[in-house]
Amino acid sequence: MTERKPEIHEAALAAEDAESLEQRSELFNSLFREHNRSLMRFLVTRLRSVQEARDVAQEAYVRLLQLHEPGAVSLLRSYLFRTAANLAVDRLRRRAVRERASVELFDELSEQGTPERAAMARQEYDLVRAAIAALPAKTREAFVLRVIDGVPALEVARRMGLKERMVREHVARALAECKRALQGGKP
Repeated sequence: MTERKPEIHEAALAAEDAESLEQRSELFNSLFREHNRSLMRFLVTRLRSVQEARDVAQEAYVRLLQLHEPGAVSLLRSYLFRTAANLAVDRLRRRAVRERASVELFDELSEQGTPERAAMARQEYDLVRAAIAALPAKTREAFVLRVIDGVPALEVARRMGLKERMVREHVARALAECKRALQGGKP
């Protein structure tokens, strides 16, 4: 009986892995070509934001790629849309929490003082919201995730595909813009 050399066995496994990876890549590309438009329409309808729809779709595709045992194309399509729907619901929940928190903050500020103080608080709030809205997309996303949602910097970096240092830079830039807005645009 002849004994197989480990190098031959490892080479055969590597060839199987490469073939499997190529098939998986082909399957994923086919899924993307056939369903991305409908996925985007589905998400834009739910989220009312093209940018958020793109972000959620990207995250859904990443999760799909992380599957170790992909099945038939119809199952992958279902998994993709279900994942995207769940991510969209999470986004909408976070958005609702942020909006409630900002309304509660405004109410708290306006109850603490005179009508003049309430008006000033509302103006400051509007200036900060406008400053955040005017930020570049990545800076705004990092700021919202880190500061408003309270997501740890390492997790924000993982979600956005950035280094943790870049997340801190985006957040610092956003805070500087908010401060500049409150100072009337002065550096």
